[in-house]
Amino acid sequence: MENSRVRNTTINSMVALFSKVIVFIMQFICRTFFIKTLSTEYLGVNGLFTNILTMLSFAELGIGSAIIFKLYKPIANNDKEKIKTYIKFYQKAYIYIGIIILGLGILLIPFLKYIVTDVPSIKESIIFIYVLFLVNSSISYFFTYKKSIIIGFQKEYVTTIINTVVVVIQNIIQIIILLVTQNFILYLLIQIIATLLDNVISSIKANKMYPYIKEKEYTKISKIEEHKIFKDVKALVLYKLGFTISSGTDNIIISAFIGVDQVGLLSNYTTIINAIKGFTNSFFNGFTASIGNLNTINDNKKKESIFYQVFLLSFYVYGVISMCLLVLVNPFIEIWLGQEYMLSKGICIALMLDLFLDGLRFTSATFRNTMGLFQKGKFVPLISSITNIILSLVLVKPLGIFGVLIATVISKSLVALWYDPLMIHRLKFNTPFIKYIITHFYFVVIAIIDFFVCEELISLIPIQGIGGFLLKSILVLSITILIFILATFKMKAFKGLLDKIKYIIGGKNESKS
Repeated sequence: MENSRVRNTTINSMVALFSKVIVFIMQFICRTFFIKTLSTEYLGVNGLFTNILTMLSFAELGIGSAIIFKLYKPIANNDKEKIKTYIKFYQKAYIYIGIIILGLGILLIPFLKYIVTDVPSIKESIIFIYVLFLVNSSISYFFTYKKSIIIGFQKEYVTTIINTVVVVIQNIIQIIILLVTQNFILYLLIQIIATLLDNVISSIKANKMYPYIKEKEYTKISKIEEHKIFKDVKALVLYKLGFTISSGTDNIIISAFIGVDQVGLLSNYTTIINAIKGFTNSFFNGFTASIGNLNTINDNKKKESIFYQVFLLSFYVYGVISMCLLVLVNPFIEIWLGQEYMLSKGICIALMLDLFLDGLRFTSATFRNTMGLFQKGKFVPLISSITNIILSLVLVKPLGIFGVLIATVISKSLVALWYDPLMIHRLKFNTPFIKYIITHFYFVVIAIIDFFVCEELISLIPIQGIGGFLLKSILVLSITILIFILATFKMKAFKGLLDKIKYIIGGKNESKS
């Protein structure tokens, strides 16, 4: 079972990595053509409406995790009737969610004039553009329940491959449209068709892999269990709504207080970061079903050991990426678009801090959900988001974009980062929480030291342009990896992680660590 978990995690994560590299390259090329053929105002509208629809998607944030959690045990036992019961329930729930998001999105239309305060000089209707974004965001919910069974069986690589092929075709067509017509509406319509195609193909594939989910006869979920699921769903909606608001209000506040053109400039940075987040999230999401499977056993010591191995791995991945972006993102923007598109170093620091801290939070968030701890701490992120909005409104005038972004970092650090690991250690591991605090603090200190070392060393490189950028990239990457490994190789989690890597490469059995 342990070897199966490692194998499935490896396949999912490697496919996800390869997929995200391809998707990132295609989206980067597509965005370059977008910037060259359309104005900065279109960039701002694109970033703003993406943010608003992210906010509206909170209606989905509970049901998916709650249902997939319910699937882990019947999947482990190959209980097809129980799997079918949950999938049918999931289907109904997501139809309601799609309708709710459409309804909420339509209700928001009269308030758009208060969000887009300086109407951009574009020929298309702002409301019509918003409706297209809304449709694209909503249609997935009518199909996504089929993907849950593929994910639950630890075969997420199937949906990843489908998505990659569709996105590549989408971006190629969008580039042609931008070059030939410079038509933003056609650009968005292709995006909607691609989203629909991705979901339909995934649904057909799920039906072929697990044909019993198409059977019309099934056991309906009991009222008691339905009540329990909805209780968990409500808790998860509250929990994840907080994080959605924290990340989703930044562009809205910047648009309202500073201007939609500044949202456009910031969106170049957030596009790079979101692409990297998509890359890393896909890699780590490959772990989720395996961690869920692990949490069906009663060995708390084993669970804690895996927890710290994943925590160490997340530090390596997010630490290296955050450090490289922090040092190199402005030189990259300068080469890519020019100096007029660059933002201050302080803004870069705030963006990368948020990325790094979110990365460190992955392990505890994943264990929390796969352990079914939905009711615990459900109000914590909401408190964090309220703190974030208040701080953003206070800091936006004196500090501008930096004030809004650093407010997000401060609010998460004060409230949200520590509660999940505290709960997991006390309720599940039955071990002292101080171990996590010390480890987390140690990781942050290592990252700070690494930043100053990298900044000092690249300042010694006089070469400019693409050659200088490549040289700096190699230096920052090498130095960061070296410092991180030297600082952590004596940890027990390092040995356990190394054993798993040896197993993946050589097929040898792992140790018990």
